[in-house]
Amino acid sequence: MSKPLTAELIIMKTKAGNLENVKNLNLWGNEIDDVRIVKDMPNLEVLSLSVNKISTLKPFQYCKKLSELYLRKNLVPDLSELRYLQGLPLLKVLWLWDNPCAEVPNYRETVIAALPNLVKLDNQAVTPEERAASSKYEPPKNRVREIEQVKEPEPTRKERDPSPIVRENPSRHNRQRKEPVQDSKNENILCAVLALIKELDETNLEIVRKEVERKIVGAR
Repeated sequence: MSKPLTAELIIMKTKAGNLENVKNLNLWGNEIDDVRIVKDMPNLEVLSLSVNKISTLKPFQYCKKLSELYLRKNLVPDLSELRYLQGLPLLKVLWLWDNPCAEVPNYRETVIAALPNLVKLDNQAVTPEERAASSKYEPPKNRVREIEQVKEPEPTRKERDPSPIVRENPSRHNRQRKEPVQDSKNENILCAVLALIKELDETNLEIVRKEVERKIVGAR
């Protein structure tokens, strides 16, 4: 079941009169998986949504004043999602560690190359040496192609599409080629879930067990 970030939750947490007044929001560990509402928060500067279930960076592209974004222990699948942050000139601090996307080779080099204005990545300062190296670093061709696409506005009809992997309906000819990508995404999500389970106590593990059993019964 989806658990979206709601205006009511934001107002209750921040005591702000309306969403436009919110500059700092911290909703750590709330199992949130839908954050589309942040597009209605144009003055947001610092956002902490660590330990949730966020799987795309797309909604954050509307937060033009965002300077710090903390997303540790979420479900962001791959680094092609960085393209949604490339239009945020004030973004200086980013935390993506403990997401599936952080498990790929050359993760740090790719992020710094895609977001050259960062001063800190995953609680570690970006060094002058890393910045200089990133200017010469070339990510794998498919990753570069996906990142560069951020400069092209997407059609409105795709606004609700959560992931670049499923942006287009696969045809009969290319469906087989896309399936391994989806399998890889599922494996990354599984790794993230297993990592999160280690952080749970006995009570929360029992909740997870019941939810898994309910999911299995519903799938039959």
